[in-house]
Amino acid sequence: MIMKSALWNLVAFNAAWFGLVVIGNLFIPIASIIFCAQLWYFQATKNEILLICLVATIGIWLDFALVYSGVFIFPETEGIPFWLMTLWLLFAGTIRHSLAFLAKSKVLQFFVGSLFAPLSYLAGAKLSVVYLVPSLGFSYLLLACLWGPLMLVVFSLSRWLLVLEEENHAS
Repeated sequence: MIMKSALWNLVAFNAAWFGLVVIGNLFIPIASIIFCAQLWYFQATKNEILLICLVATIGIWLDFALVYSGVFIFPETEGIPFWLMTLWLLFAGTIRHSLAFLAKSKVLQFFVGSLFAPLSYLAGAKLSVVYLVPSLGFSYLLLACLWGPLMLVVFSLSRWLLVLEEENHAS
């Protein structure tokens, strides 16, 4: 059942990624339904919702920093589009589900973050929803250098919140 749930979470995230990247802001209502369905299906606790909000906030600020430093240009907006903010919420919802297998290995967290996350941005560039101002190679390297450590932070944050939750239940 755990594997089936992780697979459902992964498929739902990828469907939302595709819809948000290809269709953009018009897909936000459907992505929101997917997100709410996941919260309901996984019976998300306040602790997990806090994790999702914190991870999404960190990610949104990271993308804003990349826009304002001239690395990203989104043709639809001067900042980052709403569909990307929505995507950050959905990504954050994978941390304790389809990405849970990474929780015990910092090496895997770093590797997956630095290898696969930049590919998502490169795919967005190929679909012309984001322009990567530096070359693709430099953009990939920069994103890998950001995302590897970011994944370590995300999973450390998840562990820390779980410890806090356990301490609250113990007292």
